[in-house]
Amino acid sequence: MTAEDVYLRAVERMLRSIRSEHRATVLDDLRAHFADADDAGRSVEETVQALGTPEEIAARAREEFGRDDARAEWAWRVLQGTAVALALITGVVVAFIMPSYSSVSPEGPATTTIVERLGLAMALVALVPALVAAVPLVVPRRTRAATITISAVVLTAMALIGGFSLGGFFLPTVLLSWTALIVWVRLRGSGFGTGWRITGAAMTIAPTLLLLGSVGMGGAFDISAWAWPVLAVIVVLAVLIGLGIRAAGWLLAAIGLIGTVAGLISGGLLTLLVIWLGGWWLTIGLAHAVTAPRRS
Repeated sequence: MTAEDVYLRAVERMLRSIRSEHRATVLDDLRAHFADADDAGRSVEETVQALGTPEEIAARAREEFGRDDARAEWAWRVLQGTAVALALITGVVVAFIMPSYSSVSPEGPATTTIVERLGLAMALVALVPALVAAVPLVVPRRTRAATITISAVVLTAMALIGGFSLGGFFLPTVLLSWTALIVWVRLRGSGFGTGWRITGAAMTIAPTLLLLGSVGMGGAFDISAWAWPVLAVIVVLAVLIGLGIRAAGWLLAAIGLIGTVAGLISGGLLTLLVIWLGGWWLTIGLAHAVTAPRRS
């Protein structure tokens, strides 16, 4: 790879926040500059020095063409909206449907819900995370970054304070909220590159490898026969995410959502583990789907 190619790729990475047609215009203009400089006998280093750093090129391009905020807006709303919806579903199930852990008796499993045991007022507390997650969706745009951050911090604190009895169920909402903040900031800046995809692929496959490792070493987990095809699909999706295939993100998000909801309604001993794993895949899948570039 030549020095010119390295420079152009660096500029292209810095231009992810502007529209693709404007990005192509800037890159074509730079290539023309390099061609003219070569005809005039100037070196690549001299041309780069005259043009400026990739950061300077990107700053001038954003000033001239403006940011592609529509994409950042859509991606953020998908993630933040999903966080709100999931928090609402979780709150309703935990407060009004799922038997309370605190109601377990020596004679058998829990049979009463939070609303039956503590009343409606206490049950409604489980819906507060949905309200906190929804605040950034209704505040003025100029205060969005600060509001998203405050919302994510508050949700994290609530999950930690709630512990395993209640807060643990909202961990997927916390993950989605922080991811929404990262996506909002980065898409309005330099965007995401190969490192983002590779990290997403590694994070997708990591729980699967840990689970298989536990089974291989005689761990406590017993994987049902139907789960093996699901794990195989997860591995394939991780590879596709690493390659930047958007559809893989949507499919992984769907699997994660199904797993999260299944964990909520199952009420089994591994309920929280299933919810966390489903929320993990839901967050990674959505984050990839809304940030991966569309292929022409």
